[in-house]
Amino acid sequence: MGPDGALWFTESGMSKIGRITTAGDITEYPRPSTGGAGGITAGPDGALWFTEFNSNQIGRITTAGYVTEYPIPTAGSWPIGIVAGPDGALWFTEQLGDKIGRITTAGYITEYPVPTAFAWPAGIAAGPDGALWFAESNKSKIGRITTAGDITEYAVPQRYRPRWNHGGAGRRTVVYSRQRL
Repeated sequence: MGPDGALWFTESGMSKIGRITTAGDITEYPRPSTGGAGGITAGPDGALWFTEFNSNQIGRITTAGYVTEYPIPTAGSWPIGIVAGPDGALWFTEQLGDKIGRITTAGYITEYPVPTAFAWPAGIAAGPDGALWFAESNKSKIGRITTAGDITEYAVPQRYRPRWNHGGAGRRTVVYSRQRL
């Protein structure tokens, strides 16, 4: 949910960000970049922040529809998930870059490499412990990163692949796919 009480969403194939009120009124805002957009979350600055995987950027849209884009330093990193962190920054996954990124509301980006190669970090959530938790979708692991950038990885049962389930109202939970690896 956005700071304006509306629900915001990405329209991946349409290069737009959408807004829907609880009465069902929809407004669409064009993005400057074409191609896919992934996750979206409310930021601590009163704007919405989203990932743009095809153009390798993090986007910011105000509730008035003004868009700013910030390029990610690692080329082809494919940002997917994004969440507001407890430190006032936004944290995002770089699936093909095997990194976790942090962007301040001023647009400064820091990247942290995931220890396991080809982990493909996907969803990310803020945990009750003040850390950020993410799914390593290709390696059957859950990762934890502190706001200082320290990463710990936890193995999950080998027959399951972790992914994120959007639990509504900004909550995300880990679920396990029964897909064999």
